[in-house]
Amino acid sequence: MSETIHHRLIILGSGPAGYSAAVYAARANLNPVIIAGMEPGGQLTTTTDVDNWPGDPD
Repeated sequence: MSETIHHRLIILGSGPAGYSAAVYAARANLNPVIIAGMEPGGQLTTTTDVDNWPGDPD
């Protein structure tokens, strides 16, 4: 029989938003768990144009 494990915060996705959420959650001592796909980076690894990037003045 499998064991049930409980977490306070699970983040689905390992793109920029997922990692940003994990950083802020860790700062708040929430001990986040990231569930990633086959390759980390999410859709950022397959796109050629990124809009609304934090820190971008445009």
